[in-house]
Amino acid sequence: MLFIGKAHKRRLCAPSKLKEKHMQRNSLIAILIATAGLYFSSAAFADSVPKGLTVYATEKEQTSRSEGDLNNYGKTFEVTLENLTPNSVDLNSICLRGYSHEGKEFPVARVQEALTKGKLKPQKKVTGLAVFSAADDSVFDVNQLKIAHNCG
Repeated sequence: MLFIGKAHKRRLCAPSKLKEKHMQRNSLIAILIATAGLYFSSAAFADSVPKGLTVYATEKEQTSRSEGDLNNYGKTFEVTLENLTPNSVDLNSICLRGYSHEGKEFPVARVQEALTKGKLKPQKKVTGLAVFSAADDSVFDVNQLKIAHNCG
């Protein structure tokens, strides 16, 4: 350790120690920025699908269709969305996803407009049909519907 002048008493570190301190500081800053980014992105996602928006789904039918070599399988649910929040929910900003026991995800193929358009007022419900389809019968394994914000 080296001291310059009696009045300043400023400490000088060896160049390798100084470089090590800067690297530690930069690593800490990078970790803090990454953590903050994860926090804010999860908070934004949590806000986009409000807690208290409940999905009730009842299986209505399973269908199959074959035309030549093309096959299509479908599963239809009667869906009720209930808004238990104190605010209106914009139905245009959410969508439904179907999930099997194994966690396989299925996007909705067709859905009645009542479930996707307008605003759902607090303490109100809306009901309509949603159809999930696939080229194989794995869609028959859909047993739970969830609300999603990433509809693309």
